[in-house]
Amino acid sequence: MAHNEEAKKTFWQIVKFAIVGVLNTLVDFAVFQTLNLTLGWVYAAQVLGYTFGVINSYLWNSNWTFREQRTRSLKEILLFLLVNVASLGVSLGMIWLCREVFGVTNEWVAGWMPHFLAGFIKGDTVSKLIATVVAIVVNYFGNRLFVFRKTNVAAEQNEATQTK
Repeated sequence: MAHNEEAKKTFWQIVKFAIVGVLNTLVDFAVFQTLNLTLGWVYAAQVLGYTFGVINSYLWNSNWTFREQRTRSLKEILLFLLVNVASLGVSLGMIWLCREVFGVTNEWVAGWMPHFLAGFIKGDTVSKLIATVVAIVVNYFGNRLFVFRKTNVAAEQNEATQTK
């Protein structure tokens, strides 16, 4: 029975993480598209968009998704930042791969994109979409395994008890 409850909690945690991920992605894409389409700064747009998404992510995930596991310790915050820097690195690498190796260009996208979307969805947007999918996987497992794990809560409580 305990295994079934744990599986149910894990399922709902993944659902919450996905909802937060959608919100993060909306924030990230809004900043990315604004900067990239107006200034053409694809990598700077990615870093800034991702940064705003990370801030949103920490607030929602620590207060909702992983509330039972959070500690709000400096270690937790640093691990969260480390996981997100790794995810950002993965996303930047994927954007580079898509653009430079796989040839995802504005022309390539215009060849199959409906005309009414071609002015808004460019090669960089498609590259970012692909990069986002890969980064989400890295981010979830990084948060689940390193940042918001149950052992963090138990260790923090044990440490607090021993110092009293």
